[in-house]
Amino acid sequence: MKYDIFFLAVLLGITGLRAIVLSFFSTSAESTATVTSTIKPVEVKTTLSKKPLSLGKISLNGALEAVETVTTTSRVIGQIKTLPVQEGDRVKAGQIIAIIDVKDIQVQRNQTSAVISQAHASVTVATAAETQALVNETQTLAQLNQAKVHQQEAEAKLQEAQAQLADAQLNQQRMAMLRKEGAVSQLQLDTANTQLALIDARIQQAKVGIEQAKGEIEQAKTAVKQANFQVQQARAGVKQARFQVQQARAEVKPTIANLNRSIVKAPFAGVVTKKHTKVGAIAGLGQPLVTLKSSDRLLFSVVVPESMKSLVKQGDEVQVQLDALKGSVRGQVNQIIPSANPNSRSFTAKIALEKTTNLMPGMLGRIKLPPEVTQ
Repeated sequence: MKYDIFFLAVLLGITGLRAIVLSFFSTSAESTATVTSTIKPVEVKTTLSKKPLSLGKISLNGALEAVETVTTTSRVIGQIKTLPVQEGDRVKAGQIIAIIDVKDIQVQRNQTSAVISQAHASVTVATAAETQALVNETQTLAQLNQAKVHQQEAEAKLQEAQAQLADAQLNQQRMAMLRKEGAVSQLQLDTANTQLALIDARIQQAKVGIEQAKGEIEQAKTAVKQANFQVQQARAGVKQARFQVQQARAEVKPTIANLNRSIVKAPFAGVVTKKHTKVGAIAGLGQPLVTLKSSDRLLFSVVVPESMKSLVKQGDEVQVQLDALKGSVRGQVNQIIPSANPNSRSFTAKIALEKTTNLMPGMLGRIKLPPEVTQ
């Protein structure tokens, strides 16, 4: 009985609710019809604004790149003795970045130095021999000249004695005739005889002097030839010794060059970006040591879509915002490089920055281009 009364109440409630809903929608439809019939159409005119529409500044990301990048290598074979740089270190141009132990090359250098010293000593000895040979040659030439003078003097004495001989003979003959006649004394005749004998002796002495001078001349000529030969030998010795010096120096040059190559220096100021080896390792020819990127000459590289080509031109001045500096650096576009892949539809802009401290390759940043303008 209770359930019957409950179902009856529910049925009555649903019937009442339905009546209320129908009454509401009927009233709303009448109201809507009334409003529609009273509203008049409004004419609306649409016009395009001629004022440019700014889309805002365009930000493009990029990074600092080194203009110069080099990987230093070993040009000699040896054990790495010193490697005083670390990745991220800044180095100056000419700063030592590695020292390679080259004991064998040093031994070779010492040997070649000894050869050079010996060659120099040979030059000294040969030069002294040449000097002595020249002195001997000078002395023998002097002896030759002196012998010739002696010959000339002896010949002059011979001529003088021969000239006096005729007078002495004539005088002796005259005195002998006069003595027979008793016109002169025996003493006068003896004096004439003595005079003739003296002149004859002088002639014989002059002839002996001439022969002796001729002998001296022949000896001097032989000595001159020997001295001249010694001079030629000495000069050849000097030439050979000097050639040995040049040869030794030529042999030592590569050794000195290799010793110099054992000290590796930074070719320019920059930042060490990678170490390829460590102390104690054996370095071979061409062995990479460290990679160095220039820090003085940096470019900010950014990829620009082709659609924005009109916004980036060579010579344009831009502000480069660098995250690490928390500030901006003024720069100028100095290179525009088309992409190697035409499908990317982009190009790379290289921006030269004003000289600023604390810049390093790899720093990230961005540029903001002027807003694109659409009509």
